[in-house]
Order: sequence, then structure tokens, then C-alpha cells
Amino acid sequence: MKHMEADVLIIGGGIAGLMAAEYLSSHKNVIVITKFSAEKSNSFLAQGGISAAIDKEDSWAEHFLDTLKAGHHHNDQEAVKQLVKEGESVVRTLTEWGVSFDRHENGSFMLGKEGGHHRSRIVHAGGDQTGKKVIEALIRRVRKKVKMVSHQYAVDLIIQDQKCVGVYCKDDENQTTIFQAKNTILAGGGYAGIYGTTSNAYGSDGSVLCMAYRAGVELSDLEFVQFHPTLLSGRVPAGLITEAVRGQGGILVNSSGVPFMKDVHPLKDLAPRDIVSKRLFQEIHVHGEKVFLDISLIKEFKSKFPGVTMLCENAGIDLNKGLIPVSPGAHFTMGGIVTDQTGKTSLRGLYAIGECANTGVHGANRLASNSLLEGAVFAKEAAKSILSSEVSDTRPAIIKRKILNDEKSIKRRNLLQEEEIQRLMDKYAGIVRSEKELINAAEILDLGSWRTELLKEPLSVIKRFNMQTIAWLTVTSCLKREESRGSHYRNDFPSQNNEWNSKKIIRSLWHDESIIAEKTAAGIFN
Repeated sequence: MKHMEADVLIIGGGIAGLMAAEYLSSHKNVIVITKFSAEKSNSFLAQGGISAAIDKEDSWAEHFLDTLKAGHHHNDQEAVKQLVKEGESVVRTLTEWGVSFDRHENGSFMLGKEGGHHRSRIVHAGGDQTGKKVIEALIRRVRKKVKMVSHQYAVDLIIQDQKCVGVYCKDDENQTTIFQAKNTILAGGGYAGIYGTTSNAYGSDGSVLCMAYRAGVELSDLEFVQFHPTLLSGRVPAGLITEAVRGQGGILVNSSGVPFMKDVHPLKDLAPRDIVSKRLFQEIHVHGEKVFLDISLIKEFKSKFPGVTMLCENAGIDLNKGLIPVSPGAHFTMGGIVTDQTGKTSLRGLYAIGECANTGVHGANRLASNSLLEGAVFAKEAAKSILSSEVSDTRPAIIKRKILNDEKSIKRRNLLQEEEIQRLMDKYAGIVRSEKELINAAEILDLGSWRTELLKEPLSVIKRFNMQTIAWLTVTSCLKREESRGSHYRNDFPSQNNEWNSKKIIRSLWHDESIIAEKTAAGIFN
């Protein structure tokens, strides 16, 4: 068993993980581990930009209000304020670090408009290649200052004396490595990959959330999964058609060429994503229509959107016809590991930032282009917290793997294949949900116990176990919220209920397993 040590261990190579590494690298010995390479992160694939109140007519207060409205006021207002106030600073910092954002001839930023924003405040790089440009610049900066280890799948946190002291990882050959650190930052992304129709990179299975959950760390808001309205229809894996296309004048139309968003919301095609996705779902599944993004009015489309152009051309779509077939799909997860505004979790020595964290900034539905901003802002806050904290005991912990008496082997007969889990989530926990279907899904997904000796299992089994764990947690969280709010829509509870205002569904291993034990004793098993 290999062993590596660092002051700070960062799990994940997206914008949150790499920016935290950059901030820490001058003062700490840092290791960044990734499942694949950093170029395969969701951040790298991000076509949208970074929202920032840069224009003289704009203000952080307006950005704040747009974020709260999109999040259906389920947001943590202090965290949102912290987020939006940092927008201009993030853009300035990334510019200094080598990101060439798109500008007009006079040097001012080209500011785009996306769903839910009442002003043009989105900065892009390379048109629709912002994520790629940002990650490439960050990799150039950190690769000589930190150790980057790829193809390592984080399996379990190492806990000693109620403190996280590192992580057990496995590689593609099922070899285990112990990564030991005084502080560990989880930046491993979200869980939208548990759906079959998704814009996410392969591997977005919620593994870091599951790892935290098994360690007793609290999770929250797992029912809030954002479905992006415009994924390229009929493509597997689904490609994303950036919201910036609608910001430039793209219009959603049905098979007859009729626009259908104009009477739905004052912002029409640029309404928040939950509203647009539900309307597309209705058009496709209720009215039996196909849906297209009409781009015929956008001048110089191919130069403005090179990434979308390549995606469509590879799928055999003739852009000269001006129509791109689209449908909604799982895109972003608002739920995650509960943290404070510095990324601290309920476990000492453990931080969470980026999409895997639940800071409360997104509420029930993320405002477009707030995700890269979130990763950058809270990466800085976590780094500041680590650098300012005093470590009273700097002696390395002695790692001894102990198997808890109640840890069990996985019951293979209950473990589903990845494709089965994705089909279940698409069918029962998608854009429109109901109690009957959610109960059905919960019964199929139930493993009975989520504390198990994973290290002795092959990597393929570990991945399925994590996918099924986070799928069960998502489905049962959907069941608990008996209302519709933001991205979470129940057709048996179709309205937003004021009694649910500010209420969060907190998931804890200890609570969940005690409930299961009680039900089992009573002969009532999920």
C-alpha cells in the first residue's frame, strides 16, 4: 500500500480545486488528486461564463436579487452576498493569472446575458469555451508548484480522533494509496451523472458526497437538481447548448416553428432554467412535440460559438438550416456537503468547495454562470481559512485501518448496474416527480446499509455503490419535500408552500441508519 503526505490534500481538479491549490501553493505542500485528468472536469467543459457585476449600470445588489429570485429564496442570503460581491475581483484575478476574456476593440469586456439575469453581466473566454480557457490557465500555474496525481478514485476519508487526516484512494489497477494531510479539501463536483440524460462529464457520480456521508458529515438540499433546458437532443452522452445562444437571440420553437416561451415568463426564452426546463418537458411529453433552438437570427454564429458548432457538426446537424434539436437534461446539483462560508464542514480538518458543497448560494435553482464564480470565491475562502488556522499538533497521525464491527460486505444482489441507476433516475426523479414513483425508486435503490468495507471491493463495484447511495439519498430527499420549489417539482404537490420556506432537508448517516433500524424492527422496510 503506497503512502503520500501533504499539508493540504485537494480532491478534484476543476476550478475550485485548482484555485485553492494556487492560493495555498506558496505556503503549503499541496497534493491535488483527480479521477481522470483535469481536462476532463465539468469546469473544463463549461461553455457558460462567469457572472460579475462589472458594467457601470450594474451592481452587486442587482446580481444578488437575481440570484435570490432564481433560487426561489431558498438561498443563504449572507453567502449570496459574499458570492456576488466578489465577481469583479474573480475576473480581475483570473485575468492576471492568464485568462484572456473576450473584449471589445476598446478593451471593455464583452458582457453576455443569460437566463434569470436582468442585465448583461456574463464574461466569456473563447466565446463558449470559458471553462477550457480558465482550467488551462490554472493548470499552467499550479503544475510546477503542486503535485498533481491523476487516475485516483477517492474511496473513504481517514478519521482519527474526530478529525479528517486524509483519504484512501484506488487507481485503475485497484491498488490502494493512503494520502495523508493536515487538511483535506473536497472539490470533486456534483452528482448529475447519476442521470442518463446529462451534460456532465463521466464520473460525476457524487463519490465525494458519499465519502463524506459515510464519515457522518451532513448533506443538504439533495432534492434540488438543475435540469438544463438545452442539451443536444438524441445524443449520448448529451452535449450542452450554452444558454448564451439564447442570450444572443436564439428562440425555442416547437415542430411547427411556434415560439412557446413568450407567454410563460417576462424574460421569455431567458427565464430561469427550472421554468424553461418544465415548459420544454410539457411540450415534449404532454404535447408530443419536438423542440428546437432557432438560431437563424444570430449573425456569425459559428465564430461566436465554436464549441457548439463543433458539437452540432459532429452530430451531423446542418446549422445552415438554423435549427438545433434540444431537450432538457440533468446539469447541476445544488445539494451537497453542508459548509460554512469558508468551506468548513462539520468534521475537523475537512473542507468542501465547488459543486460538491452546499453553501446555500444557489438555493433551489442555480442562476446561470454562478457556478464558476462559486468555485473561485469559496476556493479563496477555504485557502484563507487554512492559512490562518493554527495547528496545535503537527505530528503525523499513525494510520491504522480499522474495520468497524458493523461494517459489512456489499450485498451484490442489491447492487445495480450504472445504466439501471441512470434509467431509474431519469424515469422517477427527473423534471416531474410524484410520491408513487419516488417510493418505487427508493425501494429499488435501497441497499439497507451504507457503511461497508469498500476498500476490499474492486473499483467498478465501488463506483456503482456510490452511484446507488447518492441516487437513494436524492430520491428519498425528493420524497421528504412535499412541495414544488425551484428545480424540484412534484405533480402531487404542484405549488410552493410557505411552510417550507427556509426549511432544509439535512441528511446524516447516523439519522438515516437509525430510522432504517427502527423500520426493520417494526417489519416496515423501505
